[in-house]
Amino acid sequence: MRKYKTWAYLNAEGKAVWGGVFVDGEVPIQSIIAQSATLEGIDKTERVFLVAWKELTAQQQDAILSKISKRSGASKDVILKEVLKVGLPLRQKYTEGCGTSRLELFS
Repeated sequence: MRKYKTWAYLNAEGKAVWGGVFVDGEVPIQSIIAQSATLEGIDKTERVFLVAWKELTAQQQDAILSKISKRSGASKDVILKEVLKVGLPLRQKYTEGCGTSRLELFS
């Protein structure tokens, strides 16, 4: 039995970036449908999945906040407020597929 209802599988590039946080290569996401987003510091629109933040362990949440804080220079508190407000994007290019156990999506 899976821990999450909807998940994305990290590809090799995604594991290189996020494998330390998602050791099994599965990231809980809100929907299997990717959406377009403009990410800060990126000039073009990217396809992203929104991570199911509340399904992450406290250790995963802290590791993500630390990693983004280090990369951006923003404090963990500022990043957390933004994540809670708009969500945490996972670039589709870091994934090799996704799955769901929510059968109502297929009826």
